[in-house]
Amino acid sequence: MISASNPNMAVYFNDNDYLESFLNYLSEKNTGFLCSGFTKSESLADFAEKNPISLLLTDDSCYKNDARFINSEITVVLTERPDKTGSDSLYEINILQPVDEILREILRIAAEADLSVDQERFSATGNLYTFISPVGRSLKTTFAFALAQLLSDKDNTIYLNLEPDSGFSVLFNQDYGTDLSDLIFYLRDSQEAKLSLLLQSAIHSRQGVSFIPPVMNPGDIFQINSDEIIKLLDLLHENGYRNIVVDMGTLLPGFEKILSSSNSIFMPIRSDGMSTAKTAQFLSYLRTLEDTTLEEKIVRLEPPFFKNLPLITDNLRHTEAGKYLEGMIHG
Repeated sequence: MISASNPNMAVYFNDNDYLESFLNYLSEKNTGFLCSGFTKSESLADFAEKNPISLLLTDDSCYKNDARFINSEITVVLTERPDKTGSDSLYEINILQPVDEILREILRIAAEADLSVDQERFSATGNLYTFISPVGRSLKTTFAFALAQLLSDKDNTIYLNLEPDSGFSVLFNQDYGTDLSDLIFYLRDSQEAKLSLLLQSAIHSRQGVSFIPPVMNPGDIFQINSDEIIKLLDLLHENGYRNIVVDMGTLLPGFEKILSSSNSIFMPIRSDGMSTAKTAQFLSYLRTLEDTTLEEKIVRLEPPFFKNLPLITDNLRHTEAGKYLEGMIHG
């Protein structure tokens, strides 16, 4: 296995425009690789002689012509007709798919091949904003995703949903190959060097917000504890996510640790009698905990009636809900 101190990714395409576009995309992502681009085989061969290459990314024609002679830990080939059988060091990926999906496949392959990347590039600190509510139908998820959109305009931000039934796969009309359950499994059993790649291979984006697909099996959320979530939050900070927005559903064992780690706790509430009673009981419980600062962190959201209730698939920044939340933050 090549050391994490030299995690070189060599990208070799004959098409200069495609190469430049791909490198620009990679530069926006925290892959952990040092990416170098080439359009000439001579330059690539000279680079390979002087630098160990962890991962060589190329296309079908380049590989058949000369890239197959380049020494690398693994080689990933973009092709219209990928052979899924592959080999110990050669992998093929369908080129006819969005670039973000291509990158997720590349990182998943790199993780499965036990490549290491540098995890010390970022500080393991940042801001944590948690949304929690003892009452239902309070627009908790809408507000959480709206805040993630607002924060993403200024800093790297990721949204983490901890509900047993999030509805994401239906809203976004997508089946996710890797979700929160898989990541927690990796955190329990995988080597530290693989975690960054596995994490990046699972992250999706919508409306400028990165997110980890929530659990597909509702029962999985009850197998997760707060210590595992805290470990995941640290890993997200280490991978360059300055802001993390946690959307809590069912309260995990030890959920108070997540609240204690939060900079702000947003609590959407409702004014009807039953909701008021549930809110009062929840706050009463928080006052019994060892951390006496929890109630001070709470920002109560009691939204007015919105004429047009948006979905989180929309750009929420300039909707009534987004403007309301922005006003609460600035207030």
